[in-house]
Amino acid sequence: MKVGDIVKWSMVEECYHIACSAIGTPDLTGVRKCGIIIDKSPQYFFVFWQNGATTAQKPNTIVRAEEAGW
Repeated sequence: MKVGDIVKWSMVEECYHIACSAIGTPDLTGVRKCGIIIDKSPQYFFVFWQNGATTAQKPNTIVRAEEAGW
C-alpha cells in the first residue's frame, strides 16, 4: 500500500469492532468503509476516513479497496 490508495478496514478489524460494540464500545464499522492513505511511517498508515476522522492504522488492519472487490 502507498499514499493515495483507497482503503477500508480488513474483515478481521471489522469483526473485532463489531464484537467490541457488544460491550459498549462505539461501532465504527459504518464510517471505516472508505478512506484514503494520506501519509505513512515505518509502522503506520495515516488514513483520512469518509467521516472526516484521521487515524493511524497498522498495515494488517486495512486493505486496498481494489483487493476488497471494489
